[in-house]
This record gives sequence, C-alpha cells and structure tokens, in this order.
Amino acid sequence: MRDDGDGLMGDLNDVGPDAWVWNPHVGYLSGWRQARESASRLNDALRAAGLDLSTVRAVPNVDADGRGVVRLAAALPTADELAELLRRCGTNSQRWGA
Repeated sequence: MRDDGDGLMGDLNDVGPDAWVWNPHVGYLSGWRQARESASRLNDALRAAGLDLSTVRAVPNVDADGRGVVRLAAALPTADELAELLRRCGTNSQRWGA
C-alpha cells in the first residue's frame, strides 16, 4: 500500500483480498480480530447516533501486511447524514476535548 503523505495508507480501494496476494507468512487473523473489535465499537456508536446499520456499517478487514483496517460502507443518503452529524460534532469543541 502507498503512503499518501498524510499518514493514511492508500485508500479504501487498496484494502481487501482482491487488492493483493495473501502471504502465508503474515498473521492476518490477529489484525482482523482487532479490526472486528473496532468495527463493533464503531457500529455501536453509529447505532447510538440514530443511524440504521442496514444503510451504514463498519466492516473489519486487514491490509496486505496483516494490520487491522475498518472500512465504512454507507448508502448515499446515509453517508450524507453521517457527514452532517460529523460536521455538527466538529463545531462542538467541548465534545472533542478542546
């Protein structure tokens, strides 16, 4: 995967078994378990924010090096709703500990 220069590795299209060849020497399961736990916490937060998990969902995966990755899949109207929720949270500095 490539480094985009801002600390993010590639993009979500680079993630998944179709994007790279499985290496038998990499422990993918550990990374996937960590991603599964994070995805579960994120799904809980999405549900708590009032979003329907049938239209937006955090999905666990791993990258080519076995690191856990969480992908966010959303239907277009829900993606816009999530973007608005995040914008509103960003304007509330107390929420982010500032």
